[in-house]
Amino acid sequence: MLALLQSAGVAMSVVDVADRLGMHKNSARFHLDALVDARYAERWAQPTGHQGRPPLLFSATDASPTLTNIHLLELTDVLFASFVAPAPDAAQRAAEAGRAWGASVARSDPDDGAASVDDLVGHLGQRGFTTVRDESTLTFTRCPFRTTVRPDILPLLCTMHKGFLDGYLEAGGTGVGAGPIDVGPFRCVCALNETEPPEATEFSQHPTTIDAPDKQR
Repeated sequence: MLALLQSAGVAMSVVDVADRLGMHKNSARFHLDALVDARYAERWAQPTGHQGRPPLLFSATDASPTLTNIHLLELTDVLFASFVAPAPDAAQRAAEAGRAWGASVARSDPDDGAASVDDLVGHLGQRGFTTVRDESTLTFTRCPFRTTVRPDILPLLCTMHKGFLDGYLEAGGTGVGAGPIDVGPFRCVCALNETEPPEATEFSQHPTTIDAPDKQR
């Protein structure tokens, strides 16, 4: 969200931000207010000349930090290769870390009822994923890591993000669980169901695999 404000060039309303990131406007307002509290964004009312509450506009401040995607992706690769992959229980660690991460994000949502799958899609959009949702699946058409990290590290990142889905859906009280992620060369598909998501300890050492490059979905 901060990157969106930094790159927009113009002040943005809550509705603008929510539409761009594919999230509920209440969630967008919550995170924008947090950026204002941290002094990374500023907020003001847009005069309209009409009665009623004017819309609020937000823009990034000069104090807001900037990290390039290249830096973050390289850092992810180095940390996973150095501290996660060498462990004998690397997949389980990645899954458990992902569950804790997802649960933390769910708990940070505005307290206006149970979280939804749409809220999850919005959070994934903030994190660089393009996700298409239908009644029974999530299809990831863009992954920020697919072509940017080492092939031996990618399955661990997939495992962590599967844990993120499980942790968010469970902690958010959605009543929805995520099945295994079917990882393909161009897109990934995750089935949704009404059962509880599996515990992290039930993850296999190889929960996802990368299909051969000539196999398309």
